[in-house]
Amino acid sequence: MKHIITFIYNNSPIWLQNFIISYYGKKIYKERYSDDYFRFYNIFKTKKYNDLKNELELQTKEFLKLLKHAVSNSTFYKEFYKNIDLNEIKNIDDIKKLPILEKETLRANIEQVYTIDEKAGISSFTGGTTGKSLKVIFTKKDFQKRMAYLDAFKYRLGVNPFKSKKATFSGREFTNKIGNKRKIFWRYNKIYNQKLYSTFDLSDDNIPYYIEDLNQFKPDILNGFVSALYQLAEYINRNNIKIAFQPKAIFTTSETLLPNHRELIESVFNSKVYNQYASAEGAPFITECKHGNLHYNIDTGIIEPYKTEYGTEMLVTSFTTYGTPLIRYRIGDKIEFKEGTCSCGSCHPLVKKIEGRQVEYLISKEKGKISLSHLADVIKGMPNSIVNMQFIQNSIDEITVKLVVDESLYNPKHEKEIVQEMIFRFGKDTKITLQKVKSIPREKSGKFALIKNTIHS
Repeated sequence: MKHIITFIYNNSPIWLQNFIISYYGKKIYKERYSDDYFRFYNIFKTKKYNDLKNELELQTKEFLKLLKHAVSNSTFYKEFYKNIDLNEIKNIDDIKKLPILEKETLRANIEQVYTIDEKAGISSFTGGTTGKSLKVIFTKKDFQKRMAYLDAFKYRLGVNPFKSKKATFSGREFTNKIGNKRKIFWRYNKIYNQKLYSTFDLSDDNIPYYIEDLNQFKPDILNGFVSALYQLAEYINRNNIKIAFQPKAIFTTSETLLPNHRELIESVFNSKVYNQYASAEGAPFITECKHGNLHYNIDTGIIEPYKTEYGTEMLVTSFTTYGTPLIRYRIGDKIEFKEGTCSCGSCHPLVKKIEGRQVEYLISKEKGKISLSHLADVIKGMPNSIVNMQFIQNSIDEITVKLVVDESLYNPKHEKEIVQEMIFRFGKDTKITLQKVKSIPREKSGKFALIKNTIHS
């Protein structure tokens, strides 16, 4: 059914594509916004975060509740903790008595980790910026709670999520030859009052059309990939273009926001950039307040600093992962906390920086820079079967894709799908070579590099 809808969409005129996106948006709206969402949203948007003792007590209560649920409902956790006396786990400090959950352990045992059937929940696919792809299943309540928390975060910054026009730059694929010939690289989701702008078609030749449409749409919110918003801002700045709108706020996702990115984006759009951290797996939130500080939101989970020879990584335990429990999950991103309290009034701990989602890219002769996030999405449709993956580019005309696969789950048709996804991103003039390997060496940083680019743009 999905393939039929995709075929119809790809061969439809733009007005019909807008209708299909809006229709799908209505379906998603029902999943995200029902009684649970509004109940949590009303709590979060007015909640005061100034009582540290109360927040820590809540954190402990939520942790013990999640732990009990995981052991009672997940066959994996029953086995994982079989040699541990769980009666000894009474507070947050006791979490260290539990074993660390590695990415590969989660991927290999994901079916046993689930506590609900896929039909009863909402599936989320990780793109895998380190080469692994997972299908995580959220309970509907948890999914709505996460949405409510993010929307309340925006509400406290002065942005009403229901009354704002949104311009979104993310990794969705929705353009086609018809639209590209007419230089229309966006589609409209009426339900969300949202314009979706293609990040696959961003280039110096096309950006003037983006700017013209943004000037007409006049969005209240800009959100999306760091690399896309930076590329747009850099073009506007380089060509001394005046834009006809001023967003109330800009929200970046998926990639590391570096100081030079923030400075240029804020300068060009004359609006504040707010950073945030979460993950498709459902990690606890880290959000930026009005005073420009990142806060580790302890009411959404536990983040433990885990020292390795490569730096301090995060171990995450999330309170909104009842469908696929994450307890002491080694997510792979690095974190650096900082001392002190924030003048915004929140007692939540301060974060100096987060590392892990770097803005990296490969080069296409036809389409220019292809960012890390776009490449991570290549394996989204093949959850759990890809153990590791790496894209190597030594020439402008060819890209080698190294694959480490789980033979028990991997299907040869996946190779065709990967090639098709790559051609969509790079064009038909780029040769795509797939290479199955037993392993991919780690970098000096200790992480797997999804991208190896030895050429220059």
